Amino acid sequence: MGVMELLVPLVERARDGDRAAFGDLHARFARPVYLALVGLLRRREDAEDAWQVTFLAAWRHLPRLRRADRFPGWLFRIARNAARDVAQRRKRFPAALPDASDLVARPNGLPAPPSAADPLPALVGELRPETRALVLLRAVEGWSAEEVAAAFSWSASTVRRRYARALALLRARLTERNGS
Repeated sequence: MGVMELLVPLVERARDGDRAAFGDLHARFARPVYLALVGLLRRREDAEDAWQVTFLAAWRHLPRLRRADRFPGWLFRIARNAARDVAQRRKRFPAALPDASDLVARPNGLPAPPSAADPLPALVGELRPETRALVLLRAVEGWSAEEVAAAFSWSASTVRRRYARALALLRARLTERNGS
């Protein structure tokens, strides 16, 4: 039984007001949504704000979701909208510039801070926001191209192509930085 076949009944129960089912959905998607938001926003604090808004909006608007099989894309669209709103608010009320250590995650047992000797988080931080989110979901969370495609409403081949380009770019920059 595939992931979507297991997910659809859970989404349907949550849509009907089953809090435990929504809790299961939250447990399944909390970390990936957070990683995508960290990729889009770079700052932990901004990602945490958008993450909370995302799940509150999802619970509130879930009864309106017509097709349970479209839940991942719907949820990530809410997350992207929340990220946009947080980024606009940040422009109005600027904070200190983030450093690469802000690419670490905190809620729900997310990855620990990278060591200062590891240049990879800084290099990932230099990627475009959607590419950062893609790399974090694929490399850190271990999502398949199909799962990322469903979340971002892209094709699996687009995900594979963008991921391959991002990895090639990261390898080149790492080689350049190491002077090899």
